Amino acid sequence: MIDLSYTLCIINTTVVPKQQPIYDFNDFLEACKGDRRQPSSVVLMGGVGKTASKDFSLKTRDAILAFITGGGLENLEYVNSLPFRLSAEIPPPICDAYTFKSGFTDGYISFFFSASNRKWVIKSFHRDDKCGPTAMEIALRNAGLLPASPERSE
Repeated sequence: MIDLSYTLCIINTTVVPKQQPIYDFNDFLEACKGDRRQPSSVVLMGGVGKTASKDFSLKTRDAILAFITGGGLENLEYVNSLPFRLSAEIPPPICDAYTFKSGFTDGYISFFFSASNRKWVIKSFHRDDKCGPTAMEIALRNAGLLPASPERSE
């Protein structure tokens, strides 16, 4: 009898390069900071303020930008770059998306540079729900140290 559990099978030798971000994240970060002569040129799309407030307790645009520039996006990991389908711009801008950690919370941010108005736009900023709660978060909730999460069962 042949033990196939250790057999390596090479089906295709084509190597597909990993997708890279369209934008340099440091350019976005600098835009979030602004400078003394000119304030930040970053704008928030419709629901970003609401999800940032709900998921990260960041209530204002300035609080969101301070969070980003202050190192709040820990363990930043690139996800993908996709065209913004709902954009009125032609061609539509490409959105770079990243996941990150902030304390016990996994987050998601997506942004793009709008060529038509020459501003950076944060399209999404929210909890990364597909990751689910961490073991530490569940323990803290069970101990009553974090509020109960009404949106998910643990």
